[in-house]
Amino acid sequence: MGLNIKRLSFILLSAFFVTACQQDDKQAENQPSAKTEQVETKTSESVEVQTPAKVEAAKEVVAESKPVIQKEASHEGHDHSNAESNTTGEKYRVVEPQMECEVPVVYEFFAYHCPHCYNLEPAAEAWRKKNAGKVKFVPVPTHLGNMQMGSLLLVHHAADKLGILEKTQHALFERFHKERKLFASPEEAAEFLVKQGAKLEDATAVLADQAAIEEALKADYEKLRNYKITSVPQILVNHRYMTSITMAGGTKETFEVVDQLLALEHNCKAK
Repeated sequence: MGLNIKRLSFILLSAFFVTACQQDDKQAENQPSAKTEQVETKTSESVEVQTPAKVEAAKEVVAESKPVIQKEASHEGHDHSNAESNTTGEKYRVVEPQMECEVPVVYEFFAYHCPHCYNLEPAAEAWRKKNAGKVKFVPVPTHLGNMQMGSLLLVHHAADKLGILEKTQHALFERFHKERKLFASPEEAAEFLVKQGAKLEDATAVLADQAAIEEALKADYEKLRNYKITSVPQILVNHRYMTSITMAGGTKETFEVVDQLLALEHNCKAK
């Protein structure tokens, strides 16, 4: 399931430029890209991560076409055909730990263009603020194999390196779901980061540091692969317990379950 990280980074970086010619909603409805796979959507609380074959196909789409944020953009590029459903009543599942942790840690696997991730974000943001300094929170974004969304990941990691991710994460969700925008250039991305509190020269330098972005993308990809993430959003607690909106029983209940999981046996050191 290996991806060429340099090739991936190049494609993601190129996303800044191929988004420059976004069409409006009406054009998007009438002129869908011939290369874009049309996927049947079904009601679900999670979104399936695309297979390696679909990822490879998506690379070629980005190389040859210009992305469009369609009117129903919340489902663009998502495959719901095998989305998770909770038939057992269990609120979590136990997974094989792939890493050790020095402090209690919660990972959120999500995609900025995923509607269920967007709906979960207010609860996630409130939980992060409530537990700041007590539990380490690690957001792990994915583009779900849709390379058109690559610029969102680039700006996410740039914000992380600039120390403004907490504020920027919410703004990135809003940019896609409310403003219907990606990023058309590094300059536009830098301007966005400045509005979140970064200095222009710092934002420009971080966005230009391709090696650092590659490392961040690689680290996230390894987490997704190691924990066999097949749908988002998924919440991993202390590398041992996995839950989701569906399993927990709703958006509000998700972080109530996270709190319960933090109290279970684990190999992380508590503060």
